[in-house]
Amino acid sequence: MSYTQDSIVNLLKPQGLTSFQVVDRVKAILKAKKAGHIGTLDPMAEGVLPICLNRATRIIQFLSPLSKVYRAEMELGTATDTQDATGKVIEQGEAGGVSAEAAQAVVESFLGEQLQVPPMFSAKKKKGIPLYKLARNGITIERKPVSIRVYRIDFLRKSGDRVEFEVECSAGTYVRTLCHDMGRQLGCGAHMTRLTRTRVGMFDLENGLTLEDLVAAVGDGSLPQKLIPQERALDFLPEIRVKKDFVSSLAHGQALSKSSLETFPCKFEPGMELRVMNGGDHLLAVVEPVVNEEGFKELEPGDTAFKLKRVLV
Repeated sequence: MSYTQDSIVNLLKPQGLTSFQVVDRVKAILKAKKAGHIGTLDPMAEGVLPICLNRATRIIQFLSPLSKVYRAEMELGTATDTQDATGKVIEQGEAGGVSAEAAQAVVESFLGEQLQVPPMFSAKKKKGIPLYKLARNGITIERKPVSIRVYRIDFLRKSGDRVEFEVECSAGTYVRTLCHDMGRQLGCGAHMTRLTRTRVGMFDLENGLTLEDLVAAVGDGSLPQKLIPQERALDFLPEIRVKKDFVSSLAHGQALSKSSLETFPCKFEPGMELRVMNGGDHLLAVVEPVVNEEGFKELEPGDTAFKLKRVLV
C-alpha cells in the first residue's frame, strides 16, 4: 500500500481501547510498518485520534501541539482518585443545591491561561516511571503545575447532577482535571463521566473513520481517497517555496540560504515553524527562521536564512 507512506488516518477511537491498542490495530489493517498517534486519549474517551503512517510519523512533532476540542460530561457530588468514572470515590458532597446558573458560572470561569496539576493517574513520568504506575501502588507524589490554555469553553446543559460542556484547549490539558477542579470550586466534588474529542486541528468527527470503516475501505479500494496527505495536514504552517536547484541540497540537510528561496511569507521571526514546498506542491521540510523579515533584508545571498527542523523528502 504505497499510498500509506506519507498519509494520516483521521481515526475515530472507540471507548474501551487504549490509544496504543488502536494504533496497533490500524497498523495491522493497513500493514503499515510504522504508525503513531497525535494526542493520547484515555480508554474511556472516544473520538478523533489522528494516526500518522510510515514516513508521516516524522511530522507528529508538528501536529502534537495543535489545540484540541472536547465535549465532556461530569457528575457532581463525587470525586474519584482517577478524576473520572473508572476510579474509586474519594470524596462525596451535596450537589442538590447547585443550580444550572452556578454550574455555568464555574465552567466559564476556566477560560484563559492557567496552571493545572497533572493527575496521578496519567502517563506523565517521574524519573522515567509513568505516574499511573506509582498511583496503582498507592504512591502519590507532588506534581508541578503545568501551564495550559483554555481558548474557549461553553456550558451546554445541566441535567440532574450531570453537567455537559465543550472546551477548546491547548495540548497537554487534562479535561478530567478540569472537571475535578470545577467540582472543588462548586464545593461538592465532581468527576468526568464521558469525553469525546471532536477536533484536533483540521481533523474532526465528521470526516473520521472507525476501525470498521477502515477495514471496509481497504476491501472496496476507497482507502486512498480517505487518507490525508501530510502536505494537507501541515497546511496550517506558513509556506516557503525553494528554487528547483536547491531541492537536492536541502534533502541532504543543507539549511536554506537567502538565494535558495523562490517565495516566502512577508512576516516571520525566530521560533516560527514554516513548511518548505517545491514547485510540484511536494512537502520537503519544516524550517525555522534565524532572523525576522527585517534582519532577512540585511543577509547576503549565501547567508543562512532558515535552519532545518526536519527534512521530509
